[in-house]
Amino acid sequence: MKENNEKYRLQLVRDKDFPIAIINPDPSNFDFADIDGKHKMIIKKRDQSSGIVSLSQELENGTWELEVQFSNGGQMGGIGIVQGSYSFLTRASPRDEPNCDHMASYQGTGWGNGEIRCKGNHIEGNTSFTDNQIIKAEYDSEKGTLIFFVDGFQQPVYVTGIKEKVRFIVFMYYTGATCTIRSLKKLTKPTSGHVPNEQTVQW
Repeated sequence: MKENNEKYRLQLVRDKDFPIAIINPDPSNFDFADIDGKHKMIIKKRDQSSGIVSLSQELENGTWELEVQFSNGGQMGGIGIVQGSYSFLTRASPRDEPNCDHMASYQGTGWGNGEIRCKGNHIEGNTSFTDNQIIKAEYDSEKGTLIFFVDGFQQPVYVTGIKEKVRFIVFMYYTGATCTIRSLKKLTKPTSGHVPNEQTVQW
């Protein structure tokens, strides 16, 4: 009985939302606001220059999920991952060098037709998301995969071959654009499966 209770307790801890802490190397480009003591909003301050922030949580030992929602220009935003040890250029996108050699990202309609970019390579085929849709990234450290969802639907193009610590990133372009981080979770098991027309991009 004691062993079962301990397993149940650990499962509850793993399912619990993790605190959302953000690394912001460029305070002139982003503001932050707490919402309901749980969600965090990122606000873009400077126009016509891409900007990136990362979550401080290093992702390892299990399956991690980031869920966000863009507004006021989300079609020029996106989410993804960065190598845990990499200090990225802040006023640049994941498409730009040298950032592109250390990141994988899923970008809104302003950057292409459902495009996944990874270390300089890119494949289209996912849904082209825009404002007010729920975007989710699911990183499985055991399988080394990064899979995306739009409004609950798993996308067919995903990243594989990830064998190192990474962090989630968020990027935006327009002044006044926002990204609400709805949750950061460590899951007891992946929610992803197989979908038609799957394609992979190698990390």
